[in-house]
Amino acid sequence: MDSEFKAVVVVPTIRESSIREFLMAWGNEFRDVTLIVVEDNPEKSFEISGGNVEHYSWRDIDDELGENAWIIPRRTDCIRSYGYLKAYQRKPDMIVTLDDDCLPLDGRVGFLRDHWSRLNHEGVTVAWTSTLEGTVPRGVPYYRKDRKLPCILNHGLWDSVPDLDAPTQLLQSRYPRDVNWIERTIPLGTYFPMCGMNIAFRPEVVPAFYFLLMGSSYEYDRFGDIWSGIILKKIADHLGYCINTGSPAVTHLRASSVWANLKKEAPGLEANETLWTVIDRVLLTGTSFTECYKETACGLNLKGAYWDQLRRAMLLWPDVVAQYGCEEWCTQPVETGALSQ
Repeated sequence: MDSEFKAVVVVPTIRESSIREFLMAWGNEFRDVTLIVVEDNPEKSFEISGGNVEHYSWRDIDDELGENAWIIPRRTDCIRSYGYLKAYQRKPDMIVTLDDDCLPLDGRVGFLRDHWSRLNHEGVTVAWTSTLEGTVPRGVPYYRKDRKLPCILNHGLWDSVPDLDAPTQLLQSRYPRDVNWIERTIPLGTYFPMCGMNIAFRPEVVPAFYFLLMGSSYEYDRFGDIWSGIILKKIADHLGYCINTGSPAVTHLRASSVWANLKKEAPGLEANETLWTVIDRVLLTGTSFTECYKETACGLNLKGAYWDQLRRAMLLWPDVVAQYGCEEWCTQPVETGALSQ
């Protein structure tokens, strides 16, 4: 890894064979970085060798977080939120999270360097539009018609198996089609489907980057990363940051079952239709990720036991992060380009 930046990689797992294949495949790329493996089991069920690997299980979560440990969900990839805390504790320049069924593309090197480059690439989004077709009316600037914003998160994608929901995956099995992606900046005021399989982000975002309560203990599953991405995009827009998507890509093997995913996703499909509109209406006034995340939690005015518990978890998350030195990371907004409401 280049010495110009310090990275920590977070990987959740429950499959010993998958994590061993993952470690073997990424060995050269990750040899100089800390790799945090969060095993989704009560105890460590296998041993991982390597001086740069930190291996955690439920026991570590419970011992460290005590009465607050419940905010880290179990039997779900959202257990990786604990890995974010451990990565944040190391004060890196960049945190990367991957799934254990994501491997490097054949023959390609520099995965971390590419993520770092994209994090340091300003996002450009359109700020002006013409009211006429073919002719530009008076008042439109000649040169400065775009916003340039610093990037807070880079959303890497996949060659091979894309991240599809179960209904689309079943449809694709009957009617296959090519899936392509391009480099882009997510436009200001626009949401996107954030997949947790391949993401790099700056540590200052962690107080607002929490993968939500999911899994068999809760009403919903497989939407923790998607809904977390909606919240983060809302806050990033307000504070004057952008999110890039595209490279670097990984090879996704898809170790999960489409039938199991269909059962997990079904309860959340209807909620996913409207949740973004609720978040979209939240009025943000904060000047830090912590303040804005708490404002979003308070503004999540959905009724039901799940949403009540989720609000409590979201309000608690930044306080837990603060125990790891949050105040050193929280930043002030960028004056130009912030989306005010």
